Amino acid sequence: MKDINYIKTLTLVGLLAIGAVACKKTDSNSFLDKTDVGQLNEATVFADSLLTFRFLTGIYTGLAGTYYLDNGLTGGGLWSYSDASDDSDIVWGGATAQIAPAFNSATFQNQADFSRFKNHWNNCYNNIRRANVFLANVDRSPISAGRRATLKLEARFLRAYYYWHLLRNYSGVPVIGDKVYAITDDFGLARSTFAETVNYVVSELDACAALPVTTQIEDFGRPTKGAALGLKSKVLLLAASPLFNGQNPGTGANKNLAGYDNLDNNRWKLAVDASKAVMDMGIYSLVKDNTTAPGYGYYQMMITRNTPEHIFQVMKSTNRWYEGFLLPVSRGGQAYSYPTQELVDTYPMKNGKNIKEAGSGYVEANMYKDRDPRFYYSILYDGSLWLNNTTNTKTVVNLYANAPGDGLGTSGSTKTGYLYRKFCHEGAGGNFGISNNIGLVAIRYAEILLNYAEALNEFSGPGTEVYQAVEQIRERAGLVPFQLPLQLTKEQMREVIRNERRVELTYEEATRFFDIKRWKLAENLINGPANGMRWTRSGSTVTGARFTFETRRFTNPQMYYFPIPQSEINKSAVLIQNPGW
Repeated sequence: MKDINYIKTLTLVGLLAIGAVACKKTDSNSFLDKTDVGQLNEATVFADSLLTFRFLTGIYTGLAGTYYLDNGLTGGGLWSYSDASDDSDIVWGGATAQIAPAFNSATFQNQADFSRFKNHWNNCYNNIRRANVFLANVDRSPISAGRRATLKLEARFLRAYYYWHLLRNYSGVPVIGDKVYAITDDFGLARSTFAETVNYVVSELDACAALPVTTQIEDFGRPTKGAALGLKSKVLLLAASPLFNGQNPGTGANKNLAGYDNLDNNRWKLAVDASKAVMDMGIYSLVKDNTTAPGYGYYQMMITRNTPEHIFQVMKSTNRWYEGFLLPVSRGGQAYSYPTQELVDTYPMKNGKNIKEAGSGYVEANMYKDRDPRFYYSILYDGSLWLNNTTNTKTVVNLYANAPGDGLGTSGSTKTGYLYRKFCHEGAGGNFGISNNIGLVAIRYAEILLNYAEALNEFSGPGTEVYQAVEQIRERAGLVPFQLPLQLTKEQMREVIRNERRVELTYEEATRFFDIKRWKLAENLINGPANGMRWTRSGSTVTGARFTFETRRFTNPQMYYFPIPQSEINKSAVLIQNPGW
C-alpha cells in the first residue's frame, strides 16, 4: 500500500457518490483501498440540502446489485440467484464469464478473484463507506433536525442491509462500524466472527426500529420500522439455520468465521421473536382475493406497488422491468430465466396435495391441469395465454419443441420448456408497459409468516401457531382445502414449510438459493441432472417427455460460501479465506 494515486474528485454515477483512491497494483474498486473524499468535499456537499439528499440516494442505487447475481454494481443485469439454484437456468452460457453457469458447473474452484464474486464484495463495502461518510457529515447539513434524524436511520438501515448481503454470501466479514478511513490509516482489517457480524447487524436494525411506521407515498422504497424488523427476522433465521448453527464446515482459524461453533436451539427462538415483532405491528397482511379467481390476491400482490403485504422494495426506474426480461420474445421480452421441471413438480394440485400423493388427481400427460393457482401466476408453460400486442388479445404462448419464436430449441428462447411470468402484468405485451412500477420485492409479509412458522416449528414443534401461519398463505393461494393434515410431526411440517417457501417465494430475490444453502441441502439438491419438459406436436397429437438439459455440480464445502476476493487476501495478512477456497 505504499504506492498510492490520490484521486481527489467527486464521481457522479447516476446521482452522487464519493470517488475512491486506487492502489496501483490492486483493484481500484476495492474497499481496502485508501479513500479520499475529494475536492467537491464533505463541506461542500453537506452544506447543501439537495446534495445531501442526493448523496443518500446514491447509497440506495447499489441495492439492486444485492438483489441479483449480476455485475453487483448497477443492477443492470438479471442474473437471478434463482438461476444458480435448482429452480431455474439462465439464457447466458459461458461459465468463465457468467456467474450462474459458473456456479452450476462448479468451474471456478481456483478463481477466488472471479470478477462476479469481487463485484458483490466491492459493491457492499463501497456503499458501507458511503453510509459512514454520510453519517459523519450529515449534521452540518441545513436540513431540519427531525428530518436529519430520520435520514441517519435510513443510512444505518442501508448499511445494515449491505452487511446482511455480505453475511449471507461470505459469513463473518470485517465490520468497520462508523469509521471513515483516512489516507494514513491501517487497512489490514481482520474478519469479524460470524457471531460478531450477526450481533452488529441486529443491533443496527434494533436502532433502526425507530424509523417511521409508515412513509408517505412519495417516499415509497425508503425503509420503515417494519423493514428494520423484517430484515432482523431474515438475519436471525439465517443465523439459526443448520449451516451456521453448529454445523458449519469451517475448521481451525475459520471455524468461528463460517458460523457458530456450537449448536443452540434457542437461536430459533430469537428468529421466532423477531418475526412475531413484525406480525404484532398489526399493519401488514396478505393481499387476498379468491373471488375474482382462485389465488388472484397473489397476482395482485405481484403487480401492485403499494399493498399491506409489501414491507420493503428495491426501486427500479422502469415500469416494465420484469416484463422486459422474463416474457417470451414474441411478447417483447428477453426470456432470461427458465424454470426447471423440478420447480414445476414442486407446485401441488389445487386440492393442496403434492403430485405424488394419493388422491391428488395428477396426470403426467396433462400435468398443468388443476394445479396450485400460484403456478399459473408464476410459470409460463406450453399453451399458456398471454397478451399479443398486435391483436391486443390473449393468445397461446407456444413453447413446444421448435415452435417459431419461443419454442424449446429456438435461438434465444427456453432451454427447459418453461419461462417465468412472476411479477409480470397480464396487460403488458410487446413494448407496452404498465405504470404501477413495482420494485424488486425484498421483504413481504408472506415471507415473515414463513420465517415465523419455520423458526417456531424448529424450536418447539408444529403447534397451533405454526399451522395458522402456513395455512394463511395456503388459503390466500386459493387451495381448497387449504388446511394441512392434523398431527404432523416436526419433520413433516418442516417439509411442508420448505415446500411452501419454494412455491410462495419463487423467483423472489435470493430466497431459494440461500434457503438450500442455510439448510445445508445444496450438495444433495444441486448435484446431478437438471430437467425440463419437451413437448412435440404432430398435427393435433401432442407428446411430452422429460429431459435433462444440464448436469450440475456443487462442491462441498466450497460453494456454501462466496470466496473473499483473493486480491483482498493478498493485501492483508489477517484476512482468512472461506472453507475450500
